Amino acid sequence: MKKRTVFWLWMLAVLGTACVYDYQAETGNLQRFVVIEGDILIGDYTQVRVSTSGALSDNSAADRSIPAVAYVEASDATRYTGPLDAIDTRNANPSLQYRLVVSCIHGTYMSDWVGVLLSGPIDSVGYHISDDRQTLTMEVSSRGVDSPYFRWLARETWEYHTPYYASSYFVRKGTKDHGVVYPQDTILPFRSGENTCYCWNDANVPDIMTASTEHLSENRLVQHELYTIGCYEQRISYIYSVEILQEALSEEAYRYWETLSKNSKDIGGLFSPEPFEMPGNIHSERDPEEKVLGYISATVPSVKRVYLRSAEIKFAQIPPEDRQVYDIESRCDYGDSKTRRWLFTNGFSVVGRTPGMPGCFDWLPTRCVNCEVWGNGTRNKPDFWPYDD
Repeated sequence: MKKRTVFWLWMLAVLGTACVYDYQAETGNLQRFVVIEGDILIGDYTQVRVSTSGALSDNSAADRSIPAVAYVEASDATRYTGPLDAIDTRNANPSLQYRLVVSCIHGTYMSDWVGVLLSGPIDSVGYHISDDRQTLTMEVSSRGVDSPYFRWLARETWEYHTPYYASSYFVRKGTKDHGVVYPQDTILPFRSGENTCYCWNDANVPDIMTASTEHLSENRLVQHELYTIGCYEQRISYIYSVEILQEALSEEAYRYWETLSKNSKDIGGLFSPEPFEMPGNIHSERDPEEKVLGYISATVPSVKRVYLRSAEIKFAQIPPEDRQVYDIESRCDYGDSKTRRWLFTNGFSVVGRTPGMPGCFDWLPTRCVNCEVWGNGTRNKPDFWPYDD
């Protein structure tokens, strides 16, 4: 028993750790500014985010979002309302002009009136793998209609699995599970669809992705590179999906995003440079001199979603820091109730029955068999996901 306890303590020490950091500029504190993000999407829902910028000396990763209400106003005085993440502009008239109006604790802010630009179709979304097979680069082929200036937003969703599959789980004494209160510690088999192996996660691609065909003979882009994924990243370990939203921009909006992209690369984060370097088109109702960060456009977007499987990419590799996890041997609890309670209390989970040892169960660190811990995702499969577990 002493030898087994030492082994588990060693396992805890090895596996107890899990897997955007900000640039630290050498400068004094700078004022925070209101940041308003979210273009007006005609024929779709408009999503708005209101936050404050960080001073260059502030390297915290805290979410700086602030409560706000917003609406989209048309030049015929029609107002389109809804929550910040779903202002309903699906039936807005593309022949009118629009502006965004936002109210928050800092005041009321309005964007300039802008006309609607029609985005051309997305012909295809693909990828290529670097010669050293260390990166995968997503790319798009598109055509413009109203403008030679393009911008893309990308929302990623990926399915990932834990290193090991658990068929059973531990229920503590007095715990209610599926309507039953168990009078003693119990190990139960997972019901169908209840396993902890499969999870999903999602994120917005943070890159500023723009392009121009103004110096090309045709308003068309072929295999234009958008963003890159490293070969060790969990998001391409099983099934990866991305929804690409393409916008048409005015020349002013394009120059704004190009400047912001350059500055964020030079300084180390979005909205880090001093705002006079990149004037937007949003203004304070109370104080016209107040600097507000953001540029609001209006567009009829094009959208395309694609799915990539790791089996077809033949690209998935195990990150060096995780390789030790795949070399772990599970250990039997020998049917001992005290051992089971200790394992559960100290961050281990049941894997399943020990072969050839009736009444015994194997255990592993929870992060090895619980995908919500392994990758901070959710076991709720997205409604649009086309694959079964």
